[in-house]
Amino acid sequence: MGWYKFMKMKSICLSWIGDQDLNYVSIENSGVGPVNALLQSQYASAFDEIHLFYDKHRKEDSEKYILSHKNNKNIFFHKCDLDNPTDYKKIYEIVIKHLKNLEEKYKSQINWHFHTSPGTSQMSSIWLLLGKTRYPATLYQSYYDKETKKQYVKILDIPFNIEMEFIPELKKRADTNLLNNWGNIPEYHSIIHKSQIMKELLNRAYKIAAHDVPVLILGETGTGKELFARAIHASSIRKDKKMMVLNCSAIQETTANATLFGWSKGAWTGSYGEGKGLFQECNGGTLFLDEIGDLNIETQTRILRALQYGEIQRVGDGKVSTVEVRVIAATNKNLIKMVNEGTFREDLFHRINVGILNLPPLRKRKEDIILLAEHFLTEINEKFSRDQAIYSYKHKKISIGTKNFMVNYYWPGNIRELYHTIERACIWTDLDVIDEKDFKDSIVCFSKDNYMNSVDVELNEPVNLEEIINNFKKKYIQKALEITGKNKAQTAKLLGYKNYQTLSNHMKSLLSANS
Repeated sequence: MGWYKFMKMKSICLSWIGDQDLNYVSIENSGVGPVNALLQSQYASAFDEIHLFYDKHRKEDSEKYILSHKNNKNIFFHKCDLDNPTDYKKIYEIVIKHLKNLEEKYKSQINWHFHTSPGTSQMSSIWLLLGKTRYPATLYQSYYDKETKKQYVKILDIPFNIEMEFIPELKKRADTNLLNNWGNIPEYHSIIHKSQIMKELLNRAYKIAAHDVPVLILGETGTGKELFARAIHASSIRKDKKMMVLNCSAIQETTANATLFGWSKGAWTGSYGEGKGLFQECNGGTLFLDEIGDLNIETQTRILRALQYGEIQRVGDGKVSTVEVRVIAATNKNLIKMVNEGTFREDLFHRINVGILNLPPLRKRKEDIILLAEHFLTEINEKFSRDQAIYSYKHKKISIGTKNFMVNYYWPGNIRELYHTIERACIWTDLDVIDEKDFKDSIVCFSKDNYMNSVDVELNEPVNLEEIINNFKKKYIQKALEITGKNKAQTAKLLGYKNYQTLSNHMKSLLSANS
């Protein structure tokens, strides 16, 4: 029976204490009140725990009420900072906080029971909404029978399901509204394209934007991940709130937590004041975490808590704050591989990849290359023309040969590399046309193109594939040795070998194969 006891779900009942309940201990013959009616009913035996909330008013009566239940070890009382018992927002925040704490304590293995009668109508409404959506619960209602002059309790029958019937319709309307308004959003027009693959990705982006879920954008460096993040924010319900950007690879490991979650005075040597982190700065808005795969495990854990429970803990004094932020994350790394290696939290991975976009490299969207190049050239020509007072500049055009080369080039740096290569070509070229030679000279790492495009694959006659591969390996090793001044340790590192002994063994095997 041990396994059954372990798996058994907790049954937890929650309720406010209302005036009728407090009258029980302060006014004679006032009746037991809604809470006691539930505790004395046939339903009470099913509750493992009962959590009762009370506010500041009628302090003495509250103390008497608590004292009257001192022998019941299953009842837990919670004094709440609630000045106005009709404040929907505050009531919701109090209830959600306690529900999350119980969820965390029991790992979500809970059967919920909400008593809707005690307290104000606003309190009752919150129980109803939560019990029919986010926290499915059995709802109870107390009622007073005038004939018997007693309080009775019944299970409340709600003839509709908010989550199933109304929320999908709201989401559908949100999708329709965004579809109608997409043409007016500049952030989408900043993503230059005509390829079908990009059209589909943009459609997916504005669909994701309508639903307030975390987003994970995958893609190589320079594929436009931040542009997509900005488009999603601009077409979401958070568009009027802040969007903040953090390049996770550009911050030191020691300051990452302070940057994201804030810090207290004296948190480290030289910190004379306190500061807000990015989660607080963009509370209610969107936080774009570029290169999230570069964050350490501790920071990943803190981000997970912010997403899961809406709580952050600042560096220094550990003060906890509540935040409500949509996170859009991006990376050029293989997060699944990192999860398997233990360098990225699996639970965080599943939390952020609800809305996922996988951006293609530029070489996979060849029909966009010339369109992008012409757009960038116009932009660069205008920028350099403003510098006429310093030096004379001729507006540039791109030759046909250069365009053909652009389309067939590998573009390891993607869109960013294309832009900066055109920019360099405009600086170095004295003529008004950028020819193929000048353009090639403007590419920083042209050797990769030579590798990718110089292999003429023709199989008109049999070939020795192993010999061809070995020759390529030899060329790379020779080039690396030249660059490092024949330093084997540096050469091994440059070529991706674990150590120089592995490189030496590989060189010997290549020499043996050739002989």
